[in-house]
Amino acid sequence: MIRTSSVCRTLSAFFFVLCAVYIATATASADVAPDQTIHFTNGATAVSYYHCGDTDLCARISNQDGSTLSIYSEGAALCQPYFLHFVLVDSSGKTAYEFSRQINHTVPGRMDAACGHTVSTEMVLDRGYVHLLVTENPDGTLNLDFSATNK
Repeated sequence: MIRTSSVCRTLSAFFFVLCAVYIATATASADVAPDQTIHFTNGATAVSYYHCGDTDLCARISNQDGSTLSIYSEGAALCQPYFLHFVLVDSSGKTAYEFSRQINHTVPGRMDAACGHTVSTEMVLDRGYVHLLVTENPDGTLNLDFSATNK
């Protein structure tokens, strides 16, 4: 005969371990190391991630004054272009501004593409010393890659 209290203790212990594993996994996945780090001429530090899915943090530029520019993927609907969402937060955590920018996309019906497709998009930062190239990976995520120029 199995006692109810021992079954409850066993189930409680099982769920406790399960929750601990879940929390540890969630914490580890939230702290994914960036794929790239680059330094701007003004002392800012930028990091980027090569596989950036919908609503993911794709890149972050940390300025010396404590402000941070975060770049997120807004994703794309079927046959629509990707958008990046830029959010500048000052050193106190207050949002200074935010805006979205469309990634280059071919026009549907042209170039033998019924829906069009994503085209590499390059943005120039740091007075032309740093370029940010945005491309689409084969798995549908975005790849953000900073590169320094010898201006």
